[in-house]
Amino acid sequence: MILWIFTMPVFFCCGTDPANQRTHITHTPKYPMQNQFPSCISKKILYINIYMNDQEQPQSSGTKQYYVLGFIVLIAIVLAGYLLRGKSTPPASTQTPTAQVLTPTPTPGPITKLDCDTLYYNPVLGFTKYYLSVEGGDISAAKKVDCTFTVSIDNKVIATQSVSSPLTDMPQRGGSTFRCTTPAIELTPNTPTVVDVVLKDDLKASTTCSASFLFPAP
Repeated sequence: MILWIFTMPVFFCCGTDPANQRTHITHTPKYPMQNQFPSCISKKILYINIYMNDQEQPQSSGTKQYYVLGFIVLIAIVLAGYLLRGKSTPPASTQTPTAQVLTPTPTPGPITKLDCDTLYYNPVLGFTKYYLSVEGGDISAAKKVDCTFTVSIDNKVIATQSVSSPLTDMPQRGGSTFRCTTPAIELTPNTPTVVDVVLKDDLKASTTCSASFLFPAP
């Protein structure tokens, strides 16, 4: 079919004798083959060029469409990956729990006299204030313990608090226990601070305990 299209201009240009299928000249010049065939061949080349150009244009347009579609698919994949990664990452928690810091002390044993078990602090969230606490034991005959806290930095007293605590029976330890806690005290964070506690019960017994703290900044 394509060969017939390419050769058709030659037949239209030169003519065909249906009787003997030979090319003949419609008029009789002196040199018929010299005048007719160059013109026919030129037209044939022109038709071939037009046909080839018509075939190349759809291919070029189709290639551009493939490039555009590929670029769109690539962008969609990148966006989908970013969104999935954002959903899989859990949000960081902003809640800060209350910290309770204890000084290393032996495991409480049998109670035989007024004594300290643990001295510690609790910070006030968002402020440079701290609660100071002491826990200990006394004999069962005592009913109350008075606790005096003295806070010092470089041997200089910066705060003093006195609180009292009732005694609670602790038969498994053979005595009673108490806990004294101060109101929130304004203190300097990130500075070595010494806390001294003096204990006195209603039986006139007394004792002391001490600890050093580095209070955290809020």
